[in-house]
Amino acid sequence: MKKITALTLLIFSIFFSPVITVKAEEANYSRILSKDVVLYMDEALSSPWFTLPYSYYVKVLSVGGISAKVEYKGESPLKPSVKGYLPITALNIVETPPSAPYPASSFTVNQTCLMYKDSNFAYAETVTENSVIEYYGELKRPGGENFIYGYVTLTTGDKYIGYISQNALVNFALPTLPVEIPKPETSESESVSSTEKEEVKTDNSLGENLQIIIIVAISVVAISIVYLLFRPTSDRAKDEVVSKNSFDDD
Repeated sequence: MKKITALTLLIFSIFFSPVITVKAEEANYSRILSKDVVLYMDEALSSPWFTLPYSYYVKVLSVGGISAKVEYKGESPLKPSVKGYLPITALNIVETPPSAPYPASSFTVNQTCLMYKDSNFAYAETVTENSVIEYYGELKRPGGENFIYGYVTLTTGDKYIGYISQNALVNFALPTLPVEIPKPETSESESVSSTEKEEVKTDNSLGENLQIIIIVAISVVAISIVYLLFRPTSDRAKDEVVSKNSFDDD
């Protein structure tokens, strides 16, 4: 009887217990907003891998003391992703995950050349002309030569990932994503200050106009008084004429 009761309870719990679903946390993305952000192979940031393209995004996996582990080009199962480290100072976390973390950027190899599989340039593979490389980033060697790091598809169909000299590629223009530059916000104190300045300016203008009106009015009154004081009368004019005539008669 006890076994039957236990079995009944187990069946009841399976079919009628509430289903609990756990939502996976949304991944954080950081945006590359400088043209010299280097992705490193190690957490200590001692082994540079390549420079990430400006305006692209990386997925942040974890954050440590001086660096953050990130994933780049990990959205497509058909292409290898790159997991490396960025300096904490290079992080620019975005609130909304991007719909397109980076544009597709494939370029053609214009000559038979070597592709280096490691950052020490010790292991190489021959890449034939007209092969295609999916752009990941760039690395400038100490001698000054610039190399493209990417996913190479040979004309034979073989695929590799590594470094190819930029001189071996057809001239290309790397596409970028639009970057919105935030406008500086005007603080409330600045707004109040601007309003006060406008009010002071208006008051000054009114005061200057009033002063001009008063000066003009005083000038008109003064001229009128002078005119009334020194205005020649008709009798004086008559006396002058008479005097003049009398002098002529003499």
